[in-house]
Amino acid sequence: MKWSRKTSNGIAYHYKGNDKASSTVNEKTTPIVFIHGVGLRAESWNQQLSAFTERYRCYAIDMPGHGESELLPNPSLTLQDFADVLKTFIDNVIGEPAIIVGHSLGAMTALQTAVSYPQVVRGIAAFNAIYERPDVAAQDVQARAESLLNNLEQNVTDQPIARWFDGDSQYRSEAELCRTWLDNGNRLGYARAYQMFAHLRGIAAADLKSITVPTLFLTGELDINSKPEMSLAMAELLPSGHAVIVPGARHMTQMTHADDVNAALATFFTQCESHNMTLA
Repeated sequence: MKWSRKTSNGIAYHYKGNDKASSTVNEKTTPIVFIHGVGLRAESWNQQLSAFTERYRCYAIDMPGHGESELLPNPSLTLQDFADVLKTFIDNVIGEPAIIVGHSLGAMTALQTAVSYPQVVRGIAAFNAIYERPDVAAQDVQARAESLLNNLEQNVTDQPIARWFDGDSQYRSEAELCRTWLDNGNRLGYARAYQMFAHLRGIAAADLKSITVPTLFLTGELDINSKPEMSLAMAELLPSGHAVIVPGARHMTQMTHADDVNAALATFFTQCESHNMTLA
């Protein structure tokens, strides 16, 4: 089965999964879409893909301007632009509603897609998402984004690697992998996405409350930007919301604490399937 693919509108993705009919329902196995964060790429989900492709149909996307995907034509991006890309991908490639698993900006994209296009969503797992980001934190991120747009040749790796891993030698290989992606990625794509992310404060409470599918909010105990209290607050707002805080984890939870993350996802995917069978 071919692994790397590209859509007609320039979105690169990896696909692998169980295409056989389910033994319990007369349909294909559940599709799951994985969405990475700013500056990263689809391979940041490798440990999840290897864990779930035998049971599910798994798609990991390079978002616009990242990895092998092309830039969007508009230089000034919004979160809705990314949600539109995801909705189009689900419609044209998958052809049925999917569970969406997103990290950081990918989490915000997943949540916005559930708000704007609930008909394409079976469940949302939002990793390291932001909510009601404080003014000081927002201003700091905006300053970094503006600096990056003004100088695409500057070092883009040291600050995020320090925030994500805090020099922990236990995760040196994961840090170096992220450093490689940041160093070799599309600088303009990264700058535009980061500029958009810098001005996000989070999804409004009223919009979050409109999400009725099962929703998992997961973050690291030590994440200084996507703090545990943010995930806990969002989970409280949703009728089917649940929060998981991973002890000792920072921002790259799915890479550094894959066992904890995969256990939480396995439970969540089962909940999504049960929820959708109840609605059928």
